[in-house]
Amino acid sequence: MKRSVRVLWGSVVAASALLLASCSSGTTGATGASETPSSSASASAAADPAAATAQEQVDQASKAVDEFTAPGPELGDLSSLKGKTVYYVPANYKIPLFHIVGDAMTQALSTAGVEVKTCDGQASPSSMASCLTQAIDAKADAVVSGSIPDDLTSVAFEQVRDAGIPLLYLLTAPAGPGEPEKVGYLTPDNVALQAINADWIIADSGAQANVLVVKVTDTPATTLWMDQGALAEYEKTCPSCKVTVLETNTGQLQKLPSLVSSAMVRDPDINYVQAEFDVTVQPVVQGLQSAGKTDGVKVVSGDGTLAILQMLAEERSMAATIGVNLDALGWYGADQLFRMMSGQPSVQNLEFPFRRLFTAENVKELDLTPEGEMSGSWYGKADYKEGFKKLWGVA
Repeated sequence: MKRSVRVLWGSVVAASALLLASCSSGTTGATGASETPSSSASASAAADPAAATAQEQVDQASKAVDEFTAPGPELGDLSSLKGKTVYYVPANYKIPLFHIVGDAMTQALSTAGVEVKTCDGQASPSSMASCLTQAIDAKADAVVSGSIPDDLTSVAFEQVRDAGIPLLYLLTAPAGPGEPEKVGYLTPDNVALQAINADWIIADSGAQANVLVVKVTDTPATTLWMDQGALAEYEKTCPSCKVTVLETNTGQLQKLPSLVSSAMVRDPDINYVQAEFDVTVQPVVQGLQSAGKTDGVKVVSGDGTLAILQMLAEERSMAATIGVNLDALGWYGADQLFRMMSGQPSVQNLEFPFRRLFTAENVKELDLTPEGEMSGSWYGKADYKEGFKKLWGVA
């Protein structure tokens, strides 16, 4: 079953960069709780097929990717691209993920002699617009927008397109308007990632889970990911699951432990917590500790960062987390750019393959070091770098 969101609200993803900025800077937050209705857990006959359906998704998402599959046809001779320049405009370069993706994209583009220049959007629409204008003035050969939706600085984006400069929207949506030869899109699909975490809980509980969902409401994007991902999956796949939603924001995470503790007091039978991002895991665990529930509650989260995988391997509160190979994302971004810069169409609705659900069953085989995290080896043995080089004719 393939899950994706074909259209995202324009202001959604760039606003989420502000969330990521607060995550990376260590700032914190939380607001109130609400409960979503669910049907009786006594429907055991319906629970088994629901759990089986979820387990199919879990099994697929837990697999390593050991073979590289080209996202599109071979590109042929890229020698004409040598000396060209790509402008990379991340929404906020203080966010570590933009560095990882940017560094990987730079390495990939260098295989054809293409240079990358970075201009920090500084989480400010005016700075983002200034960067795009700078790219136009410099006669850039392509522009990459890192989590900046078109309507946040629509005039500047229109000017990029009017200048005939190929434009890649990274981490926004899988497809959108524009001729594929001039406009490309690439995203790992956060809605699907949140749904997969929900599937793990459904499968693990036999479709009888009592779940506290910690939804981050900083932006329409983070709300959308949880609403259309996890919460929609519980509603569709697990009518016997009880789901309580605790809303939080990253501006006041210091309040989250007490909110989690209070939720556990109100409903001592909660046995799972689904946290939207790894940054909320520690406050969640603190709340469980305050309520004396660390032994009886399983925690899942998104991001798949090193610290959380180490907790998972050591069986410290964590039960599962889903992550994305950001290094591979940079190489896929370079492929989209090469296609447009050589006059070929970018790949639309590309289903990014290098994402993985990490569990106690597969995490201990991984190299849980900073080097292992940077290498992309957690996601499988597929040599996407050599695969792309052959695809591009630069091996």
